[in-house]
Amino acid sequence: MAGLCVKPGPSLIVTKRQIAFLLAKIAFAAAVLTWLFHKVDASRVLNSIRGAARAPILLGIMLGLFTIVIAGWRWRRWLAIFAIDIPLRSLICIAQIGQFFLMFLPGPVGDDFTRMLYISRLAPGRVGEACTTVLLDRCTGLASILVLAALCIPWQWSLLAASQQTHWMALVILCAGAALFVFGALFFLTGHPTHQWFEKRLRSLPAHSLRDEAARIWGLLCINKRRLAQVFAAALVTQLLLCVLFYLAGISVGIRLPLLSWLTFVPIVLAANALPLTVAGLGVREYLLVLFLGVTAHVEGERALAASFVVFAIILAVCLFGGLLYIFYRPAQRLAAVVT
Repeated sequence: MAGLCVKPGPSLIVTKRQIAFLLAKIAFAAAVLTWLFHKVDASRVLNSIRGAARAPILLGIMLGLFTIVIAGWRWRRWLAIFAIDIPLRSLICIAQIGQFFLMFLPGPVGDDFTRMLYISRLAPGRVGEACTTVLLDRCTGLASILVLAALCIPWQWSLLAASQQTHWMALVILCAGAALFVFGALFFLTGHPTHQWFEKRLRSLPAHSLRDEAARIWGLLCINKRRLAQVFAAALVTQLLLCVLFYLAGISVGIRLPLLSWLTFVPIVLAANALPLTVAGLGVREYLLVLFLGVTAHVEGERALAASFVVFAIILAVCLFGGLLYIFYRPAQRLAAVVT
């Protein structure tokens, strides 16, 4: 059983190419932040941060840590679909460590690759399937962001459409979320013949091991709709909690907007942060918050930028817990039990 032991944990090797990629992301973030600070009064931004209320920030950190617990539970449901049993405590620890490396390491050496390294030790006989659950969970997270955006954006479409920049961003995210919503509805509501039709389309592709594996995974998903629905519901809850985190950051610096207003554009910010453009979304998040808060609520740039830095501080605090776990947590190699 996984626990604290003296065995060394997975090693993470950073290549020169990844270092160059990291430096490029830092340079891009620095360029965006420099441009933003030329548009605002930096002293007012710093004063807003210094005067930020502590209670909403502490509550935001607690919510961030709770999303890690949800991520561990969600991952365990994915593993159950593949009949792999890993203790929930171990998955929560790995998810937290993954957040630490997502913050500080470039590209694939972040969250997903870290989780794959750890899970390969916990399920040595099922490494391929266990790593597949990491990728599927990532796709579910992205899909949940887009679906949430599709559900929330229409509430303030007139405001989002007022600016050309926000109009096109909201429209693209809305269309992508609507398409995923329709696909999900068809998947969960249609019967076995539709699933057989899709599997036949997969089988009609040129013979390859990847084709056969994709068909097998599709079959597992079709017979585990209940677990899949639980995973997606948990992912939606995670995104909602992240929106609340942004809302709390806004309250801490004096932005008094209803939660629904944040829900209309924070999913767009989260979707943009999923792109590996900068380190931990730094720069992209700040630009989008200044843009959306200015367009939808006429919030001054200094206060919007301060709220974004408070969000970054909350995320950083949550990720640092992963650094502590990385020091002390060592997964003991085990044979993954089969879920019956």
